[in-house]
Amino acid sequence: MTTFAAGPPRVVGLRTGSLPAWLDADASDTAQGLEGLCFDEAEYEARLDRVRRRMESAGLDALMVFRPSSIEYLCGFHTAETAPQPLLVTESETHLYVPDLEVGRALASSRADTILYCGYSDALTGLEQFVDHAARTVEPGSRVGVEMGHISTPPHAVQVWSRHDVELVDSDHLVEHVRLVLSPAEIHCLERAARVTDAGVRAAVVAAGEARATDTSVAGAVAAALCEGADSMSAWGPLVVTGRRAGIPHSTWDGSALAPGPTFVEFSGTHHRYHAPVMRTLVRGSPEATDTRLVELARTAVQAVLENARPGVLASDVAAGAADALGSLPRDVMFHHLFGYPVGLAHKPHWMDGAPFYIADSNHQPLQEGMAFHIPAAFRAFGAQGVGLSQTFVVERGGSRVITHGPADLLRVEE
Repeated sequence: MTTFAAGPPRVVGLRTGSLPAWLDADASDTAQGLEGLCFDEAEYEARLDRVRRRMESAGLDALMVFRPSSIEYLCGFHTAETAPQPLLVTESETHLYVPDLEVGRALASSRADTILYCGYSDALTGLEQFVDHAARTVEPGSRVGVEMGHISTPPHAVQVWSRHDVELVDSDHLVEHVRLVLSPAEIHCLERAARVTDAGVRAAVVAAGEARATDTSVAGAVAAALCEGADSMSAWGPLVVTGRRAGIPHSTWDGSALAPGPTFVEFSGTHHRYHAPVMRTLVRGSPEATDTRLVELARTAVQAVLENARPGVLASDVAAGAADALGSLPRDVMFHHLFGYPVGLAHKPHWMDGAPFYIADSNHQPLQEGMAFHIPAAFRAFGAQGVGLSQTFVVERGGSRVITHGPADLLRVEE
């Protein structure tokens, strides 16, 4: 944890221009000292520098960021609240807009230059105040980037921006593309998260061996392990599904007793909201031939991606190599042919919280050193069986390095 390099950010009331009575200098200092930053100042400065260079290349004078994970990436701010709390990035400053109840979170977790707040009672009015102030902050006629298509960007915010003398530009994944390449400090967070993930795997195996185990009891054991070993909540899961329902994608626990044969689990540990997910398949008793067939397909997909993923190789070529290794799938087997997606810093609702840079036949961009991916090798005989095996890996100079623990294989459960 890193302490702040300077005094508190400037806090300004959008209507009053002053501080609330409860936020005197001592209270502000106390709030700021409760948590500290997850990374050092140089890390955040480097991130902002990369984003500002992309802004300059795109001809943007300012950028308003709504995606919570990207706001945290740029200034550290994170909160359990879900109301829109955007960050305005200009050539030289950052302005974080929050309701008054979030001033404490902003002080405790962020390094924004200015924190601007409005009343909590009317979120829609607050959003208008945020955008109106941001529009007054930039010069008339400025080009302002907004990620217009993402669910975190309220359509009303775009409407309010359109009332002002600015040119709105869709900044489609501008920050998220910067986030694709992780720094050494971020990779360290993934490694810490992977240790928590491994605790969840071990808890799942133990819970599945209990005499009256259910998919719910396994999920509860995993969730407890993930919370006990982490400093933040996972953005999704745990997912646990047993028996024939495992043959239906994205089914999860419903209180069913664990069936003989495979039980599919998927979850991620976290560290500072960085995720290192895995899929594992637990098996009680001996797997049947149909289960073994799905296991072999999953093993093959994971291994092929790991063998081919390295800097400079096109994502589509990695996907093609994995598809060739699999060959023609049996008629009854369903697979999504998504051989990897980027992971790292993520907020709810899912750890797939970045640019859509997939290891798939449609992505002809090269992998870069520092990228991290999860390989979701889930194969299902529809409505009959499901097996998922995966790893999270980092692209390094010499190829791929798996950071999750243990082999991508069946986990035998002792009853």
